[in-house]
Amino acid sequence: MPQLTPAAPGGLPLLGHIPSLVGRRLSFLEEMRDHGGVVRIRLGRTPAFVISDARIAREVLSDGGTTFARGRFFRKLRPLLGDGLGTSDGPFHMRQRRMVQPAFHHSRPGYDIETMRGVIESRIGSWRAGMTLDIAREMDRLGVALITKTLFSSDTAAGEVRDVQESIADFMVGVGIRTVVPSDLLERLPIPANRRFNAARDRLEHAITKVIADYHADERDHHDILSMLIEARDPEGLPMSDQELRDEVLSLVVAGGDTTGHVLGWIFHELGQHPEAERRLHDELDQVLAGRTVTADDLPKLGYVEQIVNETLRLRNPGWLVMRRTTRALELGGVPIPAGTELLVSVSALLRDPAVYADPMRFDPDRWAPDRAKSLPRDLFLPFGAGTRKCAGEPLARISMALVLATLPTRFRLRPVPGHRVREMALGTMSADKIPMTLESR
Repeated sequence: MPQLTPAAPGGLPLLGHIPSLVGRRLSFLEEMRDHGGVVRIRLGRTPAFVISDARIAREVLSDGGTTFARGRFFRKLRPLLGDGLGTSDGPFHMRQRRMVQPAFHHSRPGYDIETMRGVIESRIGSWRAGMTLDIAREMDRLGVALITKTLFSSDTAAGEVRDVQESIADFMVGVGIRTVVPSDLLERLPIPANRRFNAARDRLEHAITKVIADYHADERDHHDILSMLIEARDPEGLPMSDQELRDEVLSLVVAGGDTTGHVLGWIFHELGQHPEAERRLHDELDQVLAGRTVTADDLPKLGYVEQIVNETLRLRNPGWLVMRRTTRALELGGVPIPAGTELLVSVSALLRDPAVYADPMRFDPDRWAPDRAKSLPRDLFLPFGAGTRKCAGEPLARISMALVLATLPTRFRLRPVPGHRVREMALGTMSADKIPMTLESR
């Protein structure tokens, strides 16, 4: 039976809750759980609903677009990213997913772990004890370096890989601003941020288009993700067009590099704040690796590494805002929702829900220890989404983070800079503003 719809307080005339969402972002969405599992807000004069109930959110996020299509958030993303897996809908999304997914399957993945380890060692090779680095930015760069090398392993693509790596940060800042700010006016202004974004966008476009053309001309299998995408065929035997390849490559760079880098930065921040967790990580690495470099065979033995990754994905998840739009009238949690209504889901807020996770703001890797993890509702642990919308690159992201955690801490301890307060920054994804840390030899 339909119930009286809870409404969020604090809406302004004409603007509704837009100032609260833009100004407070994740904290605003977290506050909504105090008002109910399905809460009505206003985006300007347009009614929308924030979903704070984890089971309802799973239903919304799992749908392939039949009932819950991509929402307003993605309307701003699509002109920037194209129709890759992160933005597409319906049958086209399913076609692309079936073509992209095999590149990440463990039986024959489109990436090589030894190559990935080499990327990590190359990035930290110039680090020296006593240096103070912004680990947030360093891990962002490392995340992008890992995904670009697994996408394009050919030496002939080195110039384009460098262009992608040097452009993605300015591109993502611009994407973040454009998705959060409702008006299109800001992005038309001739300000330095827009000039940097436009230059980065054009450089990315040129680099990705050129490397796709070079791979077509070369015709060799480079044993990387792009080679697998070029060889992929849909049920009718048709390959992806160059535009489709471009969209998938850009989506993978954004999702695979940007978000993985953010999580890695938070991992080292949390380890710096929790010496006992850092000590246990070192003990595991010493026991399993015994001074060796990590191999693929070692990864399944690094249980505490996996616990650290899971806990950071829970506490510091990049997905602070996802939007869906209803394609038909329905009820959610007993609340009537008209067709065409925008729904807001914060994966970050869901993974901090005290109704699901005890003491949710505490960093506790033992939450995921085998004996304790059994009591957690694993179907509500959605750091990579759910259903047909689940991130296809999850296996690569997890391997990337495990390799970094099995490599960097064998060389250095990372110590927080005293007096600096790390702040969450929610733009397109949630990251840290700065994480200054000082390197100590281990």
